[in-house]
Amino acid sequence: MSTPASRRRLPPAERREEILKAATDLIASSGFNGVPLEAFAAACGMTKAGLLHHFPSKDALLVAVLERRDELDLTNVGDALGPATNPASARALMTAVVRRNLTQRPILRLYAVLAAEALNPDHPAHAYFQARLGEGRAMFERHILAWHPRPDLAAVELLSFLDGLQHHWLRDPGIDFLAQWEVFADRFFTA
Repeated sequence: MSTPASRRRLPPAERREEILKAATDLIASSGFNGVPLEAFAAACGMTKAGLLHHFPSKDALLVAVLERRDELDLTNVGDALGPATNPASARALMTAVVRRNLTQRPILRLYAVLAAEALNPDHPAHAYFQARLGEGRAMFERHILAWHPRPDLAAVELLSFLDGLQHHWLRDPGIDFLAQWEVFADRFFTA
């Protein structure tokens, strides 16, 4: 942990990024409820008051961590998000996303835990996950499944499969995620 002597001044944007990275790491390893606000601050060599200057509450910090992850993910796949015009291009895009997700097990775990906790309407990330689901389905319909005769139904099916497989893989790392994906994709991405 940092001590007050190790505190340093950073421009606000750099400090915010440092806080978000440290918070992501702490939440992924200990869960949101298991980390007090002081621990987030200490991980950055800050006081609780200093952290609250950047994020008005622990709940606001959590939502910012989730939004940052979404931004990073979109940056990594953004260039490939031109509408897939056929099943083969849609499959190639989704396979790239699946392969990338397989390198981010702690983040998948973070999202799985928080998404389950956020089913409670009182959870600070409840609205975030509701909006994310709607936006994800709309993005799948427009960019990945526009070729499908029922992109609305196909989006729910694809997201449901991926969420379910991720949960099983998080419980049992021996599952060959990529092989399971390929078997599903063989059936799903047909003209």
